Amino acid sequence: MNEADVPASLLSHVRVNLEPVKPLASPSRRLLALAPLVLILFFGPPMYWGWRTNLALLPNWASWGLSAVESLGGAAFMALALRQAVPGLAVRVRWMSLAFAGGALLFASVSLTTAHVLPTPLDFPSAWSRLALECVFMELPFALPSLAISAWLVARALPTRPALTGGAYGLAIGLMTDAGMRLFCRIDEPFHVFAAHGGVILLGATGGALTAMLIERVKYRKLQILGGLDARRGRPG
Repeated sequence: MNEADVPASLLSHVRVNLEPVKPLASPSRRLLALAPLVLILFFGPPMYWGWRTNLALLPNWASWGLSAVESLGGAAFMALALRQAVPGLAVRVRWMSLAFAGGALLFASVSLTTAHVLPTPLDFPSAWSRLALECVFMELPFALPSLAISAWLVARALPTRPALTGGAYGLAIGLMTDAGMRLFCRIDEPFHVFAAHGGVILLGATGGALTAMLIERVKYRKLQILGGLDARRGRPG
């Protein structure tokens, strides 16, 4: 039997299914490609909104140093998420749970250390909710586009646990955004930092998890539709 004996429609279908697939780059290479995003989230908020007015009162290790540590922690989470998105490289759930706890501890440690070095209470305690919302809305222009990039990365890969993968992406974006935001926001009062900045990190992790689950559901639904079409095409008569 040669190609002339095979129906043209079947031959075309087989050729489409056997088209070479561009391999997914390794997590380290994809993380390297995201290096500009790390820099944008670090320098973007203070350069766009302005540097914190009491920045000179903070020692370099407590301003630039702690922000760099938090940003590097976010980059480490991004590497973990990129690895988690690839079947065969995924980390066990227990280790992912410990990693999420470590991310929360990193944020809390940076925030409380800064508050101890330079206590800056709210000028108007009664306006704490308004100030918290202002910080949230100031972070969103940087966090949301970054989450869109994360969503594209999830769509390109095939995570076996999309919620964990998306949550890690969102937490990474939240930590890196907060690293730049603390160079703008002059308020170090823990209640404000945990409510506003921590709230954005929590929203990022939750939004990343839900987005990844939605993307995988859409991909699965698309495969079901294509499978149904192929089955109908293959019926005799």
